[in-house]
Amino acid sequence: MKNKLTIFLIPIGIAVNFICGQIVLLLKLPIYLDSIGTITVGALCGGIPGALVGTITNLLISVSNPTTMAYMILNIIFGLLAGFLAKRGVFHSLWKTAVAGIGFGIIGGGLGSRITVWLFGGLGAGTTGAITGVLMQMGFSASTGALISELFADILDKIPTLIIVYFILKSIPARTLVKLPQGGLFIKKNGEQKEV
Repeated sequence: MKNKLTIFLIPIGIAVNFICGQIVLLLKLPIYLDSIGTITVGALCGGIPGALVGTITNLLISVSNPTTMAYMILNIIFGLLAGFLAKRGVFHSLWKTAVAGIGFGIIGGGLGSRITVWLFGGLGAGTTGAITGVLMQMGFSASTGALISELFADILDKIPTLIIVYFILKSIPARTLVKLPQGGLFIKKNGEQKEV
């Protein structure tokens, strides 16, 4: 039963990533919110299913935006990390979840900026590319400008992303959690779901 529910949640996680990412694009927000599904599935089902959600999300988005393929490794890492952190109880506490958001942002911004420099010369698309351009005009190198802009953007994105995941996890009934591979991690010892 746990594997069946995991298989069911993978396309839901992909859809959540895609829909949230598209809403952000339409509203021209300075964040991404395109890894909520990856992190949620990683926390509930384990790192491998979370990484699979991230991989498929990037593959699908790359059909219309090929540069997304270059950043697939980030979504894979986010899925794996979510599974690992769930086992360590990080998502039981709002403040730990927010701190983890900073960690996710540093990984995303740090590695993402290196990918941007290696493949695109430091000027990525969207808001981060524009910020990098401004920083370069101020005298920063492309590498430093990309690092600053992408760290800022990723930390700004991942803290609310993980807080949203925290509240999603808290809202799932215990009767559903027991059917998920890591769902038991989010149920109190006495059988009741942890309070919000």
